[in-house]
Amino acid sequence: MPVNQLQMMKLLVNQQTMSQGLHATQVLGTVFDGITRHTAEGFAFQQRAAAAGFRQAVRERDEPFGDAGGAPSGVTR
Repeated sequence: MPVNQLQMMKLLVNQQTMSQGLHATQVLGTVFDGITRHTAEGFAFQQRAAAAGFRQAVRERDEPFGDAGGAPSGVTR
């Protein structure tokens, strides 16, 4: 496939994806992430992750909610 045809196909696929709202959703997600990282809760999580490690901080954060994020039964890590 000629490079210029490949470039045009990529532009076509990207345009379709953007028209479906994915780009706007990604931008909004980035904005929300930036906002929440700079709250008291966000800073506290960062400090806990630095002190105890990221996995432990996530485990402590999610445990009260009964998060099923652990390994499936029978799987060891």
